[in-house]
Amino acid sequence: MIWLRRKSIEPGSRYVLGAEIANPRVSVSVPRTAHLAIIGESNSGKGSVLANLILQEVTNGGEIWFVDLKAGMEAENYAQVLDRKAYDIDEAEALLSDFNSGVNARAEQWRGKLRSLDDVQAVHRLLIVDEAADMIRSGASKKQSETCVELMRSILSRSRALNCTVVVATQNPRVSSSLPYRSLLLTTLALRLNSKSEAVMALGEDAVRRGARPWQIPFSRPGDGYLWDAETNRVKYLHVPFITDEEIHSLRRVVEAGDGRSVSESPATATATSKYRGTTTTPPVEMRDEGQR
Repeated sequence: MIWLRRKSIEPGSRYVLGAEIANPRVSVSVPRTAHLAIIGESNSGKGSVLANLILQEVTNGGEIWFVDLKAGMEAENYAQVLDRKAYDIDEAEALLSDFNSGVNARAEQWRGKLRSLDDVQAVHRLLIVDEAADMIRSGASKKQSETCVELMRSILSRSRALNCTVVVATQNPRVSSSLPYRSLLLTTLALRLNSKSEAVMALGEDAVRRGARPWQIPFSRPGDGYLWDAETNRVKYLHVPFITDEEIHSLRRVVEAGDGRSVSESPATATATSKYRGTTTTPPVEMRDEGQR
């Protein structure tokens, strides 16, 4: 089992994403309640970002809800620490509906009492939507797709103050079509992209003017990216560390026994039936320092 505390959240409840490339001793972090969009080409390091966030959330005892419409190929690796998971559009609609109902319940309970919640009032709840563009459907699934999009809008617009965080990952930089709720994701991490025009679509012209250059990230540097915070108008160039498959599969929730000792829970029972769910592609040894997953 790995030592979960090695990437613990900084004081002030923040997720550590990685380190500045220009000054590796300086960590780059975002508020734990900042909704985050992760945009990058295949093999650019999106999985590494998710792995680091999940590791920190497990360490701090939060809930993790995971929508993975690629039949659970990414999410099932974390099955033992997930509270909810959805691997098709039907499951996604049900999961998002329940998450939104939880937001409603918290709002009703705390309205007029507190302006924002933390872990003292309510357990932190992390919602991950991987390959989010796959949620946009046509044909027979169009109505369900539209319902999911409206649920995402509802969750994003109200959940931050209620100690909930949404993280959305996609390969498609054309966010107007792939992420119709893009305006509600104010923090963006752009990994490797193909062109300046894609960077403008993903981050906006202001971020590019301020130095974001994700199209210049070489293929040999997965995990490198530009973090753009639209609230502070700041760009940071960082590297996200690689988490091995072995570390991911050995993740366990840490609970407190009755005598005050910390013990590991048994892995949760996986519901996936396909033998291909949960498989991973581990990079060769020479790539493991490059932050790729």
